[in-house]
Amino acid sequence: MENTITEAIDTSLKSQKMKLPKKTTFFTIDPYTTINEYNQALEALKNNGIDYTEFISVFGDYKFYLSLENNQHPIMINYDKMDNTTWTRCVSKTKPLYANDIYLLYRRGEKSDIARYVENDVFKMARKEQSIVFKISTKEEFYSLSRAFGTIYPLGVYFNGGIKLAISFNPEIKNALTKNRILLEMGPHKVGRLEAEINYKALRNQDKIIKWTKTPYFKDGKFYPTSPQSPLKII
Repeated sequence: MENTITEAIDTSLKSQKMKLPKKTTFFTIDPYTTINEYNQALEALKNNGIDYTEFISVFGDYKFYLSLENNQHPIMINYDKMDNTTWTRCVSKTKPLYANDIYLLYRRGEKSDIARYVENDVFKMARKEQSIVFKISTKEEFYSLSRAFGTIYPLGVYFNGGIKLAISFNPEIKNALTKNRILLEMGPHKVGRLEAEINYKALRNQDKIIKWTKTPYFKDGKFYPTSPQSPLKII
């Protein structure tokens, strides 16, 4: 079990260096398999040394989509390709950081459990809060803004790495930011909707967020890392 945990976290670390796969490489086998068969397929990919990226559609059907290394597609099982609409509705599956995350993120059959796969600690909090998503340029800004407005989270890393985002649940932080830096505001919402909106409005569907189960944060001018340390790189 320990080796499985280590391998999963190592895979998370490698994801920081990945380029965003093209939407034409993504497919779902969900209509043609059971949940158990899906999990067996993932295990087979690992056993055969095939890297993959896993996304989840958060509007309605909650299908899981895969993109395999070298743009491979299945040849012995039926599948459906991802279409343009689904691309805008997909978010990344949360990646493990702690030992029990492997069990937490293991796919089960209940759609009511979808939050466990698509929401890490920050997105879970954001679902019930007024969220302010904004661009941030330097680590010093994290210190100074958190000193004045409370807890601020760096909001994941990105496949293509072209932008740095942060999130605050204190609406007063808007007074310290220019309008062009505030990319999105959202109140309480359904599972996965904030991340989907960030991908659409802030990242223009040219990138996707990569996230781990726990997120480091800044509060009162101090930095609080996770332990073990998250692969998320602070500016």
